[in-house]
Amino acid sequence: MTGISNNHAIYVSSDNVIYSFEKGLNPSKHVTLPATLILETKDCFSGDIKTEKDTMAEVDYSTLNPSTGPIYFNNVKPGDVLEVKIKKIKCNSPGFTMCVPKEGLLGDMIKKPITKFYNFDNEKIEIDNTKVDLKPMIGVIGVAPAEGSIPTNTPGDHGGNIDTTLIKEGSTIFLPVFVDGGLLALGDLHAAMGDGESFFTGLEVSGEVEIEVKIRRDLKIDIPFVKSDDIFASIASEKEVHKSLKKAMVKMVDFITKNGDIDFYDAGFICGLCADLQISQVVDPLKTARMAIPTYILRQLNINL
Repeated sequence: MTGISNNHAIYVSSDNVIYSFEKGLNPSKHVTLPATLILETKDCFSGDIKTEKDTMAEVDYSTLNPSTGPIYFNNVKPGDVLEVKIKKIKCNSPGFTMCVPKEGLLGDMIKKPITKFYNFDNEKIEIDNTKVDLKPMIGVIGVAPAEGSIPTNTPGDHGGNIDTTLIKEGSTIFLPVFVDGGLLALGDLHAAMGDGESFFTGLEVSGEVEIEVKIRRDLKIDIPFVKSDDIFASIASEKEVHKSLKKAMVKMVDFITKNGDIDFYDAGFICGLCADLQISQVVDPLKTARMAIPTYILRQLNINL
């Protein structure tokens, strides 16, 4: 598949990757916002899976989920919000998917590791005469946390490996900034993935992503949010699913209260009537959930996204 073409974009090759989000890393680029960037990405296992004979035994665990970056954005400070619009995602065919004993919710039912490669065009993936829609999305996207080092295979308040299907072409993700410059990085593309990542992986691919980035100082958030189609969702990660579900709900009610200038109870009533709790993934070191609310509700509260 040919790459993304945009002569005005800043290009970052997959020679520039990180394996953890942290504030002490040297930036691959210094960028003044607003800006358009194209980031080339490796697959989640850094190319270690080459054939259907390969399993997790061939994977170097120190290079999981390579994420292209980090990008330092000039004049971006802690407390700011990065608005990242996903303009295009190009996935390289073929991609691979795997099942692994003891991994994922069905791991106890999997008796042997299996790796499958699938070719795909711009619309469909064919699996044993069944055609599955191509739905490119970004698995890892995040910024540096205020303190410490978080591996790129782990989700959190900074973003990271949130494996949320809403983070797709045409969507916009909002990331809270914790350190000067933000230090954005992304990777782990999937040509298709269902919520939950039932069999441990999506259709894992390398590729390219074109993004438009700008600063939002009018929004108050401390975890990632995403606007996708006609919904707006909080994205929360915790060790246990019920805790991530509660956190996603709390953060959505908090967002509406702070940004819509209404009280906690009215925000809670609104969410109780029209917001949906959903699962993003249950296979990573932390589990990720989201709460999605229709954007027409936010418009009535004068919350401009």
